[in-house]
Amino acid sequence: MKRLARLLLVPGSIAIAACAPPPESTDDGLTSAGDATSNGSGGGGALDEARLDRDAEGECGYPSGPYGTRVGDRLANTLGFDLETCGGDVVDFDAFMCPGDGHKAVLINIGAGWCGPCQEETLEFPALYEEFADDGLEIVQVMFQDWTAQLPTSAFCEDWVNGAWEGGDVDLQLPFPVLVDQTNEWTGVYLQDPQAATPINMLIDANGNIRWKSEGEKVGLDVLRTQINAVLNSPYEVP
Repeated sequence: MKRLARLLLVPGSIAIAACAPPPESTDDGLTSAGDATSNGSGGGGALDEARLDRDAEGECGYPSGPYGTRVGDRLANTLGFDLETCGGDVVDFDAFMCPGDGHKAVLINIGAGWCGPCQEETLEFPALYEEFADDGLEIVQVMFQDWTAQLPTSAFCEDWVNGAWEGGDVDLQLPFPVLVDQTNEWTGVYLQDPQAATPINMLIDANGNIRWKSEGEKVGLDVLRTQINAVLNSPYEVP
């Protein structure tokens, strides 16, 4: 496999509530968003590079530690964990931290093919991405199991991205990065109980601070919009 320093994507086009347990086989925090708006109008202007921490290793640098998994902590880079694209290229999170890309907020979603809420929110993500991408939002989805709770293959990844879902095709073409964790080593840091905690959504700012986190449920679009706007309007540090 080869490691990609940066991930280049061509956007595509766009189509149940506790998570069902996976097939038998084998501190959740919600931060206040203050007075942030909820209409996709946040975060105008380019990143102020003077306010970015890029002292750790990475192609464009990466925010320095210490790191953790809770709201208010900084998210560690994925160096040493082989998160792969559908094509088998290894991508580290520093690929999404290059100042020139203008990412003020990154929504990291951890999910599985068997998870009903994961499917529901994935169908909504393309429109959310289109709404906020020009303001500085990136979405990165990490899949750790397939439809039958097995480790995800490249074929599953391609089917997931293109809407060829088990049980019937859906009108879907995901325009943001989708990665697979084929060892569960990285996912295991954030997800100790797949049945109870899937999906996980984490919103990080331009300096890698975890500003908001949700576990085990599909989050409403109004909540997502409010939290995204809060980060886009203050992308450098925890208020």
